[in-house]
This record gives sequence, C-alpha cells and structure tokens, in this order.
Amino acid sequence: MNRVFRSSFLGLYGVLSLVFLLFASQVHAEERPENMDLKALLVQAAQLQQRLDQDPSDYEALQGLGIVYHSMALKDSKAYAKKAVQYLEQANQKKFDDYVVLCYLGSAYTMLAKDARDPMSKSSYMNKGIECMDKAVRMDPDNISVRLIRANNSKSLPKFLNRRPVANEDFEYLEGLFEKKLNISASLKASVYRDLAALYKEDGDAAKARKYEAMAAAIPKEN
Repeated sequence: MNRVFRSSFLGLYGVLSLVFLLFASQVHAEERPENMDLKALLVQAAQLQQRLDQDPSDYEALQGLGIVYHSMALKDSKAYAKKAVQYLEQANQKKFDDYVVLCYLGSAYTMLAKDARDPMSKSSYMNKGIECMDKAVRMDPDNISVRLIRANNSKSLPKFLNRRPVANEDFEYLEGLFEKKLNISASLKASVYRDLAALYKEDGDAAKARKYEAMAAAIPKEN
C-alpha cells in the first residue's frame, strides 16, 4: 500500500505547487505564484519564524509559516509534513473560518498518511485530511484556492479511496467560476482545462476531452 501512496502523491506534489500562497489572505486566489526551491523556502520560513517569535499573536506570520512548510513538504514530506500540520493546526485554532488554511491542513494530513507505516495511522490521517478539505469546500465553495487544493488532491489520491468524482466536481465548478470572475490568469484557466481534458479522456469521453483540449489551446500564453 505504501508504494501506491508514494506513486500517487508524486503527481500531487507537482499540481499542488501551482496553488501555493505565501500569504493566502493577501494574494489573489487565482494567481499562480512562482515556484520556490527548498533553499528559498527555508529562508522564508526562518523570516516568518523570526516574526512569530517577536510577536506570537502575528496570525499572518503563523499562517504563512504553515503554508511555507506545506510547500516544503511537497518536496520532502518526511522532513516537513509534521511541521506543516503543526503550524496549520495552530493557525486553524486561531482562525477557524480561514478555509484556505483548513484546506492546506487537510492536504498536509494526507502527506502524513503517505509516509505513515502503521495502517491505522495512515487511515486516520487520510480520513482527517479529507474531512478538513471537504469542510473547507462546503464552507467556502467559491474560493478558487480551496477548490484547486481539493481537486488536485482528489485527482491524485489512490483510486481505492474513490475521490475521483470529487476531482471532476471541483474542476467543473472552477470552470463555472472562471465564467463569472474577471482577471483570472490565463495559465490557471489552461491548467484546469487540461486537467478536465485528461480526466474525461481517462473516463472514455473523447468528445469532452477534445472540447477541453481545444479550450486550453485557445487561451493566449502569458508573457
């Protein structure tokens, strides 16, 4: 089972990096941030930790630190997933209605599940992670970051968890949001349309797969 989790999460790491937000409350949800290497993330974590040490009530520093460690865990879950959970749990306890944090917390729990050796712990972490992400979507259904995190997570989880329909639901919901919202980045739209094309291709729906491939191809590339 561990081999199944490892291979499935390799894909998850790549796609979730697209929705990493250093400060979720200050960055537009639809923006795709630049990828940061582990060295840069370590510097960012140290700066945020210094802020938090100076002012333990600094929620943005706590929030940012949890998200930075989440991004670090995407690169090395064994080294950083526990740290991500630690800080995201603290942020969630301070502001329970920050649903981006809650969804990141759910994602971090699934990374703990990936590396857990004990089947009971693996199941517990996975169930808790899914519960957090599902609650975040229920409470903030139009939040693009929340939908992206859950969609990509669900797409990449092992098939026996039956999260594939959730991925379809979230990506299709995002398509609807794109039609209503202005200033959505072209790269984000193209990424979601490509995901939908791939999902429909796997499902054997060639017509819809071609439709979304064409929609992705029609989007002008950003400079």
